[in-house]
Amino acid sequence: MTNEQKRQYRNMAKTASWTMVSRITGLVRDQVTTAMFGAGHVGAAFLFAFQIPNLFRRLLGEGALTAATVPVLAAKTDEGGKPAAFAFLNYVLRRMLPWMIGLTLLAIGVALGWLLLATNLENQYAAELTIWCMPYMPIICIAALFTSAVNLCGKFGLAEIASSCLNLCMILGVGFFGYYLADSDIGRARWLCVGAIAGGTLQLLIPLWGLKNEGWRSQPVQADVKAWNALKIAFIPAALGAGILQVNFLISRSLAFNVDVSGLTYYYIANRIVELPIGLFSTSIATVIFPAMATAYAQNDQASLGRNFARGMRLVLAINVAAAVGFIVFSGKIIKLLFEFGRFTAIDCERTEIILLLFALAMPFHALISILTRALNVLGKTQETFRVAMVSVAANIVLSIIAVFTGFGFNGWTGVKGLALANALAAILQFILLRRALRRTSDVFFQESLVLPVFQTLVGSLLMGALAYQSFQILFGLNQHWLGMKMNLMVSLAIAAGIGASFYAVVLYGWKYPERDMFQPFVQRVRRLFKREA
Repeated sequence: MTNEQKRQYRNMAKTASWTMVSRITGLVRDQVTTAMFGAGHVGAAFLFAFQIPNLFRRLLGEGALTAATVPVLAAKTDEGGKPAAFAFLNYVLRRMLPWMIGLTLLAIGVALGWLLLATNLENQYAAELTIWCMPYMPIICIAALFTSAVNLCGKFGLAEIASSCLNLCMILGVGFFGYYLADSDIGRARWLCVGAIAGGTLQLLIPLWGLKNEGWRSQPVQADVKAWNALKIAFIPAALGAGILQVNFLISRSLAFNVDVSGLTYYYIANRIVELPIGLFSTSIATVIFPAMATAYAQNDQASLGRNFARGMRLVLAINVAAAVGFIVFSGKIIKLLFEFGRFTAIDCERTEIILLLFALAMPFHALISILTRALNVLGKTQETFRVAMVSVAANIVLSIIAVFTGFGFNGWTGVKGLALANALAAILQFILLRRALRRTSDVFFQESLVLPVFQTLVGSLLMGALAYQSFQILFGLNQHWLGMKMNLMVSLAIAAGIGASFYAVVLYGWKYPERDMFQPFVQRVRRLFKREA
């Protein structure tokens, strides 16, 4: 294993560890929220309202600003070290912050007009909560920019720590202040919004602290016209290119909110579940691989550029194909275990299960898109990501309209199934087009074939799924006489998943999967343990 691999795996592990904390606290936040509101109007209105600043965060923060700025910052670091990169970062902040504040005020104005014109209670709730949520947008966009700069310095994990703080603030907002100080669902939803803004503030302060430790200072700087022009050229295409997944989800969620209010809650929960492995592993991989590719490109190191891309794709494949199979096998049981509390009933769980199955089929493609998009952004081909993004959005809109108006599953809440299927097909189309665009742009990324890794992960995942399913059936039957339903589900799922994951790791290791070196330290420790006992 090379020093580069060791460093990247260490950074991925650090990011994934803190991401796990973030995802667990996020899961608890969703559990508290669904238990508090169920699949009712107020809960759905909050989900609709909060996704709007989150969309801006993905488009302007984690999307456009990060995608357009990181390659420029990498080039500035290569030319003049951290001082040059930090000087340009300050200039970007000075130019972008007024626009972010202006967009926030505009969105609040639009939401206020919506509130005044709304004729039903659902839209009134959604408009009011959008006004409450919008201050989160400029805060989190600046936080995302700070985080990308910290990651470029080789400091990973701060964003995930900050995200955990957001979740804890929201849990405290609705679970404590909302529960004890509010006397209605809308009152509790307002406290949930307050928690989001408080958590967003922490999301800004934590990476800011990390950046200060790296030597950043807020000081007036002279404009770097050349670098700024390069960023501007990349910015608008990157806005949709990097955040198109969220645009598609926004479209689908908006249609779901209008098709059936409770359907938005089912859609959201299924989406959040599949985002767990994507956020826990795939985002961690992309977070580490993106600066590595940007640095290799800035240094014209073609071998390193292709090597890092292939490594990122293989790691994403190994994790997400297996996770998708796991969700397909255990979808209903996972939802029942995690969300059947309070006002979220068994019927709600059954309706969410079908949507989760559809999302799981497209989950590997969503994860691979993150690597492909970053590779094109490194090359400065944000126009390509923009073009593909527009095709994907158009496909999602057309397929969603067809799903609704041809009657596919359009019977109350089940109309959301068609929207989930449309979103999944749009993601698959986006993956195909992005891969073709990258191959057309540069062959350096395709020197290492992915045909064998795809075969290995697919066959290994199917075998893992079969073994895990049979293990669960045996364990659940054995435990049902002395464990309660929820405890039996948790114990049986945990053991069956552990058996399946261990088998999958052994299969990939035995088949000499290229990234098997990640397991070598663990395998060596096990061998030493057995030798010592012998």
